[in-house]
Amino acid sequence: MELERRGVVPFLIVTSTFLPLVRAQAKARKVEPRVVVVDHPIGGLDGSEFATRIDAAYAGVARALDEMRTDEMRRTR
Repeated sequence: MELERRGVVPFLIVTSTFLPLVRAQAKARKVEPRVVVVDHPIGGLDGSEFATRIDAAYAGVARALDEMRTDEMRRTR
């Protein structure tokens, strides 16, 4: 993963409906993406509903980063 070599932690944000496809593609390509799942759908939402999805995605990324930080701290002790 080129981004990771450059120090960027990439996340793939997907809706629940597309999660099986993402998992199948990741397995086929032998990669393990960091995935954050939000409720489906995204299209057709009003501004408030879309903001709720954005908040959920942000919370998922923040949670994953905290877990990564915790894991790293455990490894370096």
